Amino acid sequence: MADPKRTRNTQQRQRILRVIQAAGCHLTAREIHRRVGQNGRAIGLATVYRALEAFARAGLVESASLGGRAIRYGLAAEHHDHVVCLECGKWQPLGRCPAPRAPRGAAPGFRVTGHRLEFFGYCEECR
Repeated sequence: MADPKRTRNTQQRQRILRVIQAAGCHLTAREIHRRVGQNGRAIGLATVYRALEAFARAGLVESASLGGRAIRYGLAAEHHDHVVCLECGKWQPLGRCPAPRAPRGAAPGFRVTGHRLEFFGYCEECR
């Protein structure tokens, strides 16, 4: 993980980062904005977006997007895979990674440094 000192350390950014850390999974900027505002100290959505961009540049968070859906943000150092609802777009983390190693058919000499795995279907509410 990158050095958090490389980004301005404001109270607003600290609150945003705490929301991301507590989430346990990737969130959209709007979800982060809503959660930050739940403690009674609202901040602007543009402030959330600027903080997320700064965190991504510093290597603190990673962004992920699936087929035209909103970009989601999560801690860069916490690898986890997801199930994704095709109806409502809700993401849920899987308990453990079903593919902890490189697949057998990987090209010779190819060095895998990470992966992202999502399973698609319908959540209980959308079925």
